[in-house]
Amino acid sequence: MKNLQVNQDQENTRLDHFLVEQLNLSRKKVKQLIDEGRIFLGDRKIIIASWKLHSGDQLKVLEEQEEMKTPRRERYLKIYHEDAYLLVVEKPPGVACEASAQTLSSTLVDDINDYLKRVHPDKPHPYIGLMHRLDRETSGVMVYTLSHRANKLSEQFKKHSIKRSYLALVEGSVANFQGQLASQLVKDSRGKKVRVGSSKNQASAKQAFTEFFVKERYDKITLLELKLKTGRTHQIRAHLANMGHPVVGDKLYGSRIKAPRHLLHASYLEFIHPLSGKKMAFRSKAPKDFQKFLERFRGESLRLKN
Repeated sequence: MKNLQVNQDQENTRLDHFLVEQLNLSRKKVKQLIDEGRIFLGDRKIIIASWKLHSGDQLKVLEEQEEMKTPRRERYLKIYHEDAYLLVVEKPPGVACEASAQTLSSTLVDDINDYLKRVHPDKPHPYIGLMHRLDRETSGVMVYTLSHRANKLSEQFKKHSIKRSYLALVEGSVANFQGQLASQLVKDSRGKKVRVGSSKNQASAKQAFTEFFVKERYDKITLLELKLKTGRTHQIRAHLANMGHPVVGDKLYGSRIKAPRHLLHASYLEFIHPLSGKKMAFRSKAPKDFQKFLERFRGESLRLKN
């Protein structure tokens, strides 16, 4: 690990420019260090190349084999089901489902680890298998495996036989009461989002299908239930934005209504237990921030009618 300090004459210098000069590396190599999450300001991981530094800042540059522990936060873990093979839990909004280079604080896997070590002290290093993902801002129900034997559950995800439903607050009044969104999704080389369309490299284009149903409709927003027929990255968010009704609070996909996060919630999960063969089904209520936002527009609608 290398330790670097920002001097007074380097005030307001960009992080990437500072590292290029101090480490005598190319901008490409410095960008790689930042993208891999190996730059820390104190105990905080910095992943923004244009981050402005201040005099006295203490930076740490980790070697490839080193790992810096992210800050741990104690959270209540809501559990829907637990057996020797599976754990079904609620993911709160704002919590990553697993660690990555961009992770700035403890994850849902950290919370599960803490729980398992506490209730099963005979297993100091419990196994936790990630079967699917939710975006950090998305809340809702998730399943993890607790045994390698249970990992065949992944086949149900690959075959899209898992049943998954979401609730979303979207901008505008959706005209049709129900419909299906079907298109190819392509990763956008200019950013972190995906777009609807075709690609010269057809291998990178993934066919995606989403069904939607209107549950409540107001002038400025609509509450939708969405059912996934496939499970592509950002599938719901990209489909709704292309439809002209981005998820409320989704800045990446063009939402203009301010919200603390994008208001998308994984509300239903159904699968076959990979060992017992029993059907497992779980429902999750939208969290308080989602409900509070919906109540606001319900209230506004009632006032306008009166």
